[in-house]
Amino acid sequence: MGQMYSKDAGKDQMLMTMERALTSGQKAGFFFLGFLGGIVGILAASLMNINAPYRPEGTKMAALGFATACVLGTLIALVGFIALLGAR
Repeated sequence: MGQMYSKDAGKDQMLMTMERALTSGQKAGFFFLGFLGGIVGILAASLMNINAPYRPEGTKMAALGFATACVLGTLIALVGFIALLGAR
């Protein structure tokens, strides 16, 4: 009669899919790890769950957070510098 679809097989497939992709909350967590932790945060994200299939995505989100922190820091420094020049 062939193989029939079972509920358990569907649940297993869903769990496997969930383990491969990060939730939006996990992405935000890795982002802020890189944002607040800098290079050390990126290293921590890379070493965390080293055999997990979502590891590259977590490391990418931490690197994106670090890059965002660098850009914001540069913009704040430029605005402060321009404000100091204007105060003279």
